[in-house]
Amino acid sequence: MQQESSNAFPLFRYDPGDMYNLRLALAKREDAATLPELNLWRVEAGPNALDALPSIIHKFAPGGTSEILLVQDRRPFVRHGDSLKPLVHSQLTHANFNVELLELGDEHGYLHSDFSEVEQVRTHLHEHTTAVALGSGKICDVTKHACFEYEQATGKHVPFVVIQTANSVVAFGSGMATITKDGVKRTWPSRLPDALILDAQILRDTPYEYTVGGIGDLSVIAVSFGDWYLGAELGMTQYTQASYDIVDDVRNLLFAYAAEFRSRSLAGMEILAKLCTLGGFAMTLARQSSPMSGYEHVISHMLDMSAEHFGRGIASHGCQCGISTIVCAIAWQKLLENFKPTMADIPNIVDACFPSRDAMERRVRNTFNVLDPSGAMANECWDSYSQKLEAWYPARPRFESFLCNWSQKKVHLAELVHTPAQVVQGLAQARHPLHYEDLGITEQQARWACQNGHMMRNRFYWADLLHYLGLLDDTFVNDVFIRMRQLIDQTALV
Repeated sequence: MQQESSNAFPLFRYDPGDMYNLRLALAKREDAATLPELNLWRVEAGPNALDALPSIIHKFAPGGTSEILLVQDRRPFVRHGDSLKPLVHSQLTHANFNVELLELGDEHGYLHSDFSEVEQVRTHLHEHTTAVALGSGKICDVTKHACFEYEQATGKHVPFVVIQTANSVVAFGSGMATITKDGVKRTWPSRLPDALILDAQILRDTPYEYTVGGIGDLSVIAVSFGDWYLGAELGMTQYTQASYDIVDDVRNLLFAYAAEFRSRSLAGMEILAKLCTLGGFAMTLARQSSPMSGYEHVISHMLDMSAEHFGRGIASHGCQCGISTIVCAIAWQKLLENFKPTMADIPNIVDACFPSRDAMERRVRNTFNVLDPSGAMANECWDSYSQKLEAWYPARPRFESFLCNWSQKKVHLAELVHTPAQVVQGLAQARHPLHYEDLGITEQQARWACQNGHMMRNRFYWADLLHYLGLLDDTFVNDVFIRMRQLIDQTALV
């Protein structure tokens, strides 16, 4: 058993464990009328949170229904020495629930998290079902989206409870779901659980590799808000200040409590779980995943999409995002320090930043047809990227104004992104992987993902700006990866 730390439990500005007061604090904001309701009604957190499962289901199930659809994968988990999945099943049956067990994925626990799996869950739902997802972010996303689609089709609400088995992602508190379509990961509007169980004993006993995945998935706030604000300044998206504010605890506590996470104390696991939940809330308030999904996620998606082509397995999404956050922090630093347009140069700069639709379509298709000769992946990526391109053309006046005011804009952008050294040091303290090679990914594959990822999605990132400026070339990417290795080597010496 892990030793417990003597560190005091921190005071949260927004505590998911107290959803009543968290919602009350949001309701007092000046922009409250513009925000969606956080209808995740209960977050049960603590060393024995699992004990509350039967009472939670009775509260949310219509008429006290006894029909439970328990969705899980085939990976074994333990809680304080007991096998978790039989423990949960027994807990439900002893509470007089009728439990239908649905196992997804292969014998190794791998899920594709695609629409075929969503449909597999949806066909088991009916109006008297309470859905319980026991497992990872993928299990959560597939089950939540099945409940969402069922409700969209029938108009009937399915009570949905999530038992989080690892601090691996921020999906648990998000009203969106990441589901793969034609080999491409996409974020879809979905729904929140009615209740979330954060049992610190479960989270402590899960393999630490899942925990560092969650740390990586949270560390993206070091750069993601820069991407989001940049896109909003250019008229490509809408920025939600409440999303930035609600992850204030993440900014303050994530790296400060790295030692607690590393030691897997019960307090550390509860703190990290709450931070993951807040990350999900940031996306829900924004009605999009942008607060917690900048270009670092694009790099991770590109690595997943190219894994089969390069003959390797799918690595940890969170860890890919964490390492890619280092890359993005360095890219941001280079952009903010080195890009110095003069007023005389701006007209010529702007003229060169609007490529033709035909030219970009050829480039997108050439890039992704290498991975998927059928053309399905290229079609999906071009469909998304062309939306960005069509929004980019009318953004020309805003872009020109943005460049004219670059000296002021870059000051605020610098406030939104961490320095690369802060990111590397924080991840190192948590014993998070720092090299792509630690995940079985070559640096060449990571460079490819970094340089080409802007073509897979309809959102605007620093990489789009650099691409249109003609700066996202081999030299720039090479410099980023050289600097990355330098920072990691320096951190290792401290």
